[in-house]
Amino acid sequence: MINDSAYKNLEDCVGRENISREPAVLDTYAWQPFVNENPAKWVTRPVAVVLPVSTEEVQGVVKACNTHGLKFKAFSTGWGAWAGPSEDNVVQVDLRRMDRILEIDEKNMYAVIEPNVCNGQLQAEAMKLGLNCHIHGSGPNCSPLASATAAFGVGNDSIYMAYSARNVLSVEWVLPDGELLKLGSLGSDLGWFIGDGPGPSLRGILRGNAGALSGLGIITKCALKLYDWAGPPIIETSGVLLTAHSKIPENIKMFSCFFPNKEEFSNAIYQISNAEIGYNAVRLNPGAIPADLPQRDNKYHYLIILHGNSKGDLDYQVKALKTIVDKCSGTWVDYSDQPEVFAMMFLNVFRSTLWALAFKRGGSFHTMIGRNETIDLQTDFAEMLADIKTEYMENGLILDPVADNPYYVSYENGTWAHVEVIFQYDPRNRAQIENMKNMSMLNLIIAVEKCSEPMFSYEPPFKKFMSPMCGDFSHWQKMISEQLDPNESADTGRYLKEEDFDMSGLPEEKVAKLKALYEKYKWVDGHPPE
Repeated sequence: MINDSAYKNLEDCVGRENISREPAVLDTYAWQPFVNENPAKWVTRPVAVVLPVSTEEVQGVVKACNTHGLKFKAFSTGWGAWAGPSEDNVVQVDLRRMDRILEIDEKNMYAVIEPNVCNGQLQAEAMKLGLNCHIHGSGPNCSPLASATAAFGVGNDSIYMAYSARNVLSVEWVLPDGELLKLGSLGSDLGWFIGDGPGPSLRGILRGNAGALSGLGIITKCALKLYDWAGPPIIETSGVLLTAHSKIPENIKMFSCFFPNKEEFSNAIYQISNAEIGYNAVRLNPGAIPADLPQRDNKYHYLIILHGNSKGDLDYQVKALKTIVDKCSGTWVDYSDQPEVFAMMFLNVFRSTLWALAFKRGGSFHTMIGRNETIDLQTDFAEMLADIKTEYMENGLILDPVADNPYYVSYENGTWAHVEVIFQYDPRNRAQIENMKNMSMLNLIIAVEKCSEPMFSYEPPFKKFMSPMCGDFSHWQKMISEQLDPNESADTGRYLKEEDFDMSGLPEEKVAKLKALYEKYKWVDGHPPE
């Protein structure tokens, strides 16, 4: 419960119409997907919710939390439990009223946005000026500011536009004590064009590998890189999602490429990157595409969109792709020969709309914890995860989606890839819920055996296990938090919390293997293993 004095202080910051402590309202913020330990999908209910409209109001809210011993947790488009409170006594700071695109600098190719601007909104405005933005895999309805500054995000366009952390420039950052910090050129009143200097860069502290999820304050504005777009300012489309029908721009072509084995698949991705072609690309199960595909059972399938700045540019890219596919013993399908399929698939892939379907609020999908590494390692990693998934699927411990579903996209000029394997479960089935712990342990063993590299996870057991094996990163996170948040006003549960693995009921041989790997790779007294 929040006391009347604290509530009145918050109300003074945002206005009476923009604050609530009604239980029915608070519960709408507490029901979130991706809560592994709770099949009912509930996170901790906040004690109040506030809706600020400006940086100054956000500062006021954060300072009020400091004054009254409350914690705060920021929420932009709010797609998943990462945006919800992780403990009691938390004020949910809902940033939905801060939804403006403040500037698009056409010459210098960046946009300045507020937290509740969504990917689709930014892309639509950028395309009118011959520009485009990175859209991370959770789709066009999510916040690019949150992804770039406080969370994570690769996407189908990462082959061309990198991933979210690479695209953040200057930032306006409300620190956990309510003070305002401006990063990069903005801090010198020189505009938004760069995120560094003068002096040491703070972008690593701002977000690190996967972001602090509001654990180090609230980002109220940021500048993001934009990229070239040589197509029309508006893509004419009727219908939505799987009934969509788009008029395909003349400078766009899409192909399904099939390869006979994992070696040729990996070689092809490297060569595509060396040729510097591709605007969107993703490894996708061909069973998910309603097209006439000759190798529907081939799991080494690469869906790629080419975007040319001229007819000659597009022709070169098509020839280069054909040469690479042939060299790697592959075959391809040109979607120009299936115009109805192309018209439906184009925006679903180009804007990551199709992927967002998996995030339905009532749905029960999750990923086998993702990882970022080199192409060859990631291809092997995807194979191993698929084997785990198949075993559990055959035993009825996860649902059978009638397809292997690796989400596999390349970035860093195609030399690296992000891999997750999607699975579905029944939240009413206790055995399936309990099994998620087993699957997570097997994922962890595979990741450590392959290259002792931490996986993409905020789960406290993973953090505690991986930190000593990776430079004691949790130690440094805690030190940063102590310096920036002396009053412990930020909700750091998804940023700092660590806990032991619950190994009860797990196979003894797997537990022994995990412990042996830990002893082999852990750091001792700040030094890496010999």
